[in-house]
Amino acid sequence: MPNKNTIEVILAPRLFSNVSTKKPYVVVVTDVFRATTSICAALDYGVKAIIPVKRIRHARFLSRLGYIVAAERGGSKVKFAHLDNSATSFFHSVFKGKEIVYSTTNGTKAIKMASSSASEIAIGSFVNLNALAAWLNKQDKNVVVLCAGWKNRVNMEDSLFAGALAEILIDQYGFTTDCDSAKMALDQWNMAKEDLFGYIDKSSHRNRLRNLVSDKLLKYTFTLNSSKVVPVLKRYKIVPAKD
Repeated sequence: MPNKNTIEVILAPRLFSNVSTKKPYVVVVTDVFRATTSICAALDYGVKAIIPVKRIRHARFLSRLGYIVAAERGGSKVKFAHLDNSATSFFHSVFKGKEIVYSTTNGTKAIKMASSSASEIAIGSFVNLNALAAWLNKQDKNVVVLCAGWKNRVNMEDSLFAGALAEILIDQYGFTTDCDSAKMALDQWNMAKEDLFGYIDKSSHRNRLRNLVSDKLLKYTFTLNSSKVVPVLKRYKIVPAKD
């Protein structure tokens, strides 16, 4: 029996209030540079949970209570934080079993926004693309992809991921779409996927972070399917999905 669930793509947070998908739906938040990629890395390396917080003052307060804090604004680590928001910052066994407070310019704001209406929230990046698609299919719900973008504006890498996810859900799992932004993201993905690194090098966010993103981090970010983890928001913590 064909899957009758749909996929909608929201290209920037300001557009989220105009979601047309009928409830219940799963929201996939993506912030490829760097929040959602980093969350996947953290859970892969044994972090017990990520606690996303929207405001810096909240992260500072939790830091004073003894939490490990990863936080950035404008791509740079804030002064009181223990580490920044790069995926490579979590490539250490020292964080295994820990709960880490996480606050970023775009990604954690999008996560908080999604929690207002989603039945479930999942975290998406290129590193967990196939695992996420398979998990979404099992949920048997409509899907809305929320691109975190850059300061409420569309960015290239998040819509590119949305297109990659849409392709798998439509071609492999029978999802459908009547959403122009999903179709645009699909077209972008089909144009870029043969030379993903070359295509993403044109993005404004890549240029903005050029001095902050190492070659190792860039390679990790745009290597597809290196992770099988599907991070999901449970109450106020992001943990690996159990099914």
